[in-house]
Amino acid sequence: MFHPYTFEGPLEKYDFGKYFYHIVYLPSELVKQLPFDQHPKLRMVGEVNGMPYKGAWVPAHGRWYILLSKKTLKKLGVELGDVVTVEFDLDDQNAVDVPSELEDALLDNEDLKEAWEALTPGKRRGHAYRISSAKTAPTRFKRIEELTIELLG
Repeated sequence: MFHPYTFEGPLEKYDFGKYFYHIVYLPSELVKQLPFDQHPKLRMVGEVNGMPYKGAWVPAHGRWYILLSKKTLKKLGVELGDVVTVEFDLDDQNAVDVPSELEDALLDNEDLKEAWEALTPGKRRGHAYRISSAKTAPTRFKRIEELTIELLG
C-alpha cells in the first residue's frame, strides 16, 4: 500500500520515570511537512516494517515519536537499536473506534449519546479504548455502566 511519508529510524528507549517505552522518532525534515501546529498529537495510519500500525505522533521536547508495544516488537522480530521502516499517511484527526457494545448503549440511551458527543475526540478515544481493551464481555459491560454513571451522574 502506498503511504506518502516514509523513513527509516532506530528503535529507541524513552525513559518516563520508572517506566520506559520503545519508540521511533520522526525525522525533523518530515516534522516540517506536517501540521503539528494544528494537531500537536497528529494521528496517523500506516505500517512499521510492513505491519499495519495506527497511532499518533506524540510530542516530547520539540520532537515527535510513535510508541511500539512489546507485543508489536515481538511480532516484528526487532529490539532496541534495530532500524525500522515507517510508512504512513495522516488519519482522520477526529476518528474514534467505538466498540460495538458501546455503540449499542449509545443507540439505546439518548442522554448518554448526547453526553458522549459533547466529549472531545481524545476523551472519547480514551473511554472507547478502556472499554475495548477489556478481555471479557462482562468487564466491557461493567465499564460501559461506569462510563454511563460518570457522564450522566
